[in-house]
Amino acid sequence: MDIGAKFCNTYKVYINHTDAGGIVYHANHLVFFEHCRRDWLTSLGYDGYFFDLINDDTEPTTNGYNKAVHFVVSHADLAYHSPLFVDDVLSVCIDDIVIRPASLILHQSIYRAGQPKAATTAKITLACVQNDGQKIRPYRLPTSFVNRLNSQANHD
Repeated sequence: MDIGAKFCNTYKVYINHTDAGGIVYHANHLVFFEHCRRDWLTSLGYDGYFFDLINDDTEPTTNGYNKAVHFVVSHADLAYHSPLFVDDVLSVCIDDIVIRPASLILHQSIYRAGQPKAATTAKITLACVQNDGQKIRPYRLPTSFVNRLNSQANHD
């Protein structure tokens, strides 16, 4: 299922994000995408990383105590269109979300302030997994989470 959920947040580039020339190190683009995903999940009422499941997944809580079910990045495809610099103010967005039974595919972008074209674009696949301490296995997205995403899409 394809939904047009949108979320954007702003972040500032600090010197620790950059190389000696003041250009954001390529791996730190992933850091900004991660911050945006966490803030998006938090805005939906989740702790940002973990689902605490009670009553066989019908009532996830978000207190972060039972951290057995969570997302992991299983694939990342980035395109760097223009550099990001120290002291830039960035708008990092989730442009589109594809819901799969046990994963999400997010299309994300980073914009420099005042720039109409994305500096970086990404297609990130998040796998929902259960970690029992012994093995990490795929886990179906919680029904209430999928319902919340669909509800958000219906309000856009």
